[in-house]
Amino acid sequence: MRPLIVLFATLLWLQLGLAAGPSHAKKGPGPEAKPATPAATESEAQRMELVRATIAREFGTHLKLAPAFPPMFGDFDGDGVEDLAVVVTGNPAQDQAAYNYKLIDPYHSFFGYGDPKVMMTFPVNTEQQARYVAICHQWRTANPKLKFVIVSLEFEQIQVGSARFKKKVVSALFATDTTGLHAQIYWDGHKYRWVPVGTD
Repeated sequence: MRPLIVLFATLLWLQLGLAAGPSHAKKGPGPEAKPATPAATESEAQRMELVRATIAREFGTHLKLAPAFPPMFGDFDGDGVEDLAVVVTGNPAQDQAAYNYKLIDPYHSFFGYGDPKVMMTFPVNTEQQARYVAICHQWRTANPKLKFVIVSLEFEQIQVGSARFKKKVVSALFATDTTGLHAQIYWDGHKYRWVPVGTD
């Protein structure tokens, strides 16, 4: 009788030991304890590659991403589809006809001036390379909806935020220049407007 009790106790001890083993293993160092960051890093790298490919495909090779400014994403025209805005350098007039995008100058339009091609001949800041903002509506689609390059816009910082237009909240670009002037650039349903923050 006693050997059976010993055998039963031994089997029970082994069973409990095996059940407890995996939970202890998870606490120690090993593959399971490492954070899952590589996938997120790869996803970000893939998105950047897609942004670069989109700019080359939709705006040509004469515009290059400005490395100091990350891509900006938002729904600028309020259609529920993600749009893309990037800071670029180069010659925006070079490939305009070939790639069917529009040069716009919302800054000077605010003050009543005209042709963006004329205004961009006057450098905004002679101490640095000229920067522009390329915007692509529905950038992930095979045929983007609309494409623009904003010229004559002075900014040291630029980012995406929210703006209200005609009781509708849309994405907008918020730019700050060297004087500390804050302005928003938003789509009014027909064109992009530049408005100093705090004005109607």
